Amino acid sequence: MRREWIIYLALLVITAAVYWPVGHFDFINLDDPAYVTDNPHIQQGLTPAGVGWAFRAVVVSNWHPVTCLSLMLDCQFFGNNAGAHHWVNLLFHIANTLLLFHIWRRMTKAIWPSALVAALFAWHPLHVESVAWISERKDVLSTFFGLLTLWAYTRYAQKRSSVEGRKSNAESGSWALDSRRWTPDYGMALLFFALGLMSKPMLVTWPFVLLLLDFWPLQRMAGLSFKVPTLRRLIFEKLPFFALAAASSVITFIVQRGSGAIAPVNHLPISERVGNALVSYVRYLGKLFWPDHLAFYYPYYPYHLWAAWQVADSAALLALITLAVVWQARRRPFLMVGWLWFLGTLVPVIGLVQVGMQAMGDRYSYFPLIGLFIMIVWGGKELGGGRPYAKLICGAMMTAALAGCVVMTSRQLRYWRNSETLCRHALDVTTGNLVAHLLLGKALIDEGNNDAGRVQLEEAVAIAPKFAMSYRELALLLARQGKIEEAINQYRTALHYDPDQLETLNNLALLLATGPDPKYRNGAEAVRLAERACVMTHYQRTACIGTLAAAYAEAGRFDDAIKTGEKAIALATAQGETNLVVKNRQLLEFYRAGQPYHETTK
Repeated sequence: MRREWIIYLALLVITAAVYWPVGHFDFINLDDPAYVTDNPHIQQGLTPAGVGWAFRAVVVSNWHPVTCLSLMLDCQFFGNNAGAHHWVNLLFHIANTLLLFHIWRRMTKAIWPSALVAALFAWHPLHVESVAWISERKDVLSTFFGLLTLWAYTRYAQKRSSVEGRKSNAESGSWALDSRRWTPDYGMALLFFALGLMSKPMLVTWPFVLLLLDFWPLQRMAGLSFKVPTLRRLIFEKLPFFALAAASSVITFIVQRGSGAIAPVNHLPISERVGNALVSYVRYLGKLFWPDHLAFYYPYYPYHLWAAWQVADSAALLALITLAVVWQARRRPFLMVGWLWFLGTLVPVIGLVQVGMQAMGDRYSYFPLIGLFIMIVWGGKELGGGRPYAKLICGAMMTAALAGCVVMTSRQLRYWRNSETLCRHALDVTTGNLVAHLLLGKALIDEGNNDAGRVQLEEAVAIAPKFAMSYRELALLLARQGKIEEAINQYRTALHYDPDQLETLNNLALLLATGPDPKYRNGAEAVRLAERACVMTHYQRTACIGTLAAAYAEAGRFDDAIKTGEKAIALATAQGETNLVVKNRQLLEFYRAGQPYHETTK
């Protein structure tokens, strides 16, 4: 027992030491504003109104209320102290590491192999993104609840094993979910699974993981005999988990499709998705063993698609490994369990249903790699066998691997200091990375380096001329510089390529309604654009309603402007958006006086 506590302490101390620099890192301008710094609901901290909002809100095309509540709690205590937010992510990563060690030690009774799996999980460079990016709170949090699900399920399964082993039970075919199965451990497993799904829906594959664990190491399937009553009972036992996973999948699909995050098939054919999925599986394998050239964003390749030979070679390699682990399933069950864990848990994010523009993401490997770690560690354990020299060689190789992970993780961590260092590194290790150019441009502009920022935005346009967000960011910069005509042209180009881009609709409407130069104001067009933005947001976004009020005033419809301005104030008050309450009250005075509001030239 003392040895185990030493392992717990070593995992905790080394992981904390490796990741300690995150306490001095900034927010990143990708998703962090939407999740924290620019989100008024999160900024208020944990309030009754905020809790209600968290269960209704869609943030960055996802419904994950538990993640929102967690970030609210951070703001309650730390405000916008980025370092404190980072440290909370680190605390969850440490908790996940200790949980992983505890669970595998309990299931396998093997202390050192369990410790090695946990150490690889804690220190592998592919996991830096999940820990060092505040927006990936959803990743470390969902894994935390996912591992608690495994912990509770393991307790339940081990208590049930003697019952399931009775010959009379198997022969009777009694497989109904009777009351004896609804133990506190089973109930806790369901609760933790639900919380995990509400942190990040990627956890939907967890019921299949439970079935894999039934095979090995829990050994509830009696090897590969697969007696029908036994298998049927184990599957039926998971039905509540499958039901929760199905509900989460439906909600996620509806939310992501409604927010426009899912790429339509006519934009990205199924054949290209399958090809990228096969290649991405192999790329994850490659980065497992040689974690170099890691980037926060890996461009999809619609401009230079994977060659047929690359897809064919990837498919052949995956098929070969799959056949090999199935062939060895009876003698070496850990190979099949680990491999299917890796393949299966990546399915929701492998790109068959393409969400976003990335080809793959380091963050997506956070818990799928556990399966490969199991294969590596238990494979090494078997190779070592009882031969002293073999044990020595395997031990030396594993020590070197862990040391290499610590060094490379420390190096990779440095790139996450701020948006500029992160984007410049991504541009160094990838090609055609329009997102890195775009975010670097925004970071430079925020620092006051407008000329360098514009160069980066124009690079993004050159890479993807039909990508509307680049034009929108250029328009924001031009408007800030007083180049109104150029800004309007950039906004219109953005809408040409993406007519439903909400921020562009709202920004252009506001510029046409309140711009300082009367030559470019157009009340009628502003009303049309602002009304469309309000309809898209179901009149539930204060900024859009405020823009519509300003557009009505510019069009001379002051009664409508007054009514709409009052709606904006009421909504801002209900949502706790103090700044918008003050701003809209000021604007309402203009409308009541029969005057539109116009920005002044700086």
